[in-house]
Amino acid sequence: MRAALPEGLAVDVQRRLEALYALEPEAPVTDFLVPEEAAAAYPGGGSRTLLAEEDEGVAVGVFLDASVHEGLSQCDPRARLDAANLGALCTLTEEVSHFLYLLFCARSGRTITQLELELQGEVDKYITATCLLSLQNEGAVSTRLRELLFQHYRLAEDVAGERAERYRAASRLAWTYCGWLECEFLKRARLADLCRESRRFYRLGQREKLERIAELA
Repeated sequence: MRAALPEGLAVDVQRRLEALYALEPEAPVTDFLVPEEAAAAYPGGGSRTLLAEEDEGVAVGVFLDASVHEGLSQCDPRARLDAANLGALCTLTEEVSHFLYLLFCARSGRTITQLELELQGEVDKYITATCLLSLQNEGAVSTRLRELLFQHYRLAEDVAGERAERYRAASRLAWTYCGWLECEFLKRARLADLCRESRRFYRLGQREKLERIAELA
């Protein structure tokens, strides 16, 4: 039997992202979690967000593998975020991010690419982790966090080829963009400006996102 996630954590991550980006609240992501036995029937491995087109729109499901449950069950990251649960929190945040971004783009009639989806997920995991650490450390912003997330990471063994390069590209782009957010807004406690910038960036298409980051680089 898999370990249970901390009570309300997944929905808390969802609501934080919805508030940050001024999104209309969606049904709780926990209503869309796919059981382990059912996930085996879908392509891919590990934690992933599943998307299927239907006559009336799209159907979305989220699968969180056992390592996420185990990593978060020992200590709720809302109480203490550290090396033991950071990876699991990031995976959870990425899948919640994918869930929200897919629904947002579907309702907006926008097509998106895998790179765009992964880039937003990388940004969202950084912002989520930074906010939790800041709350736990009297407002201090960890400059080490960005390195841990975007430079000192390892891809799963089954991630290779084009998929691996897409993840690496998303990490490189997020490293630049989140570095700018950190210097311009987080270290200066300009949280209202951070919200405005984040909301603008969220609503850009892939080309505009890449152009924005190229300007910052």
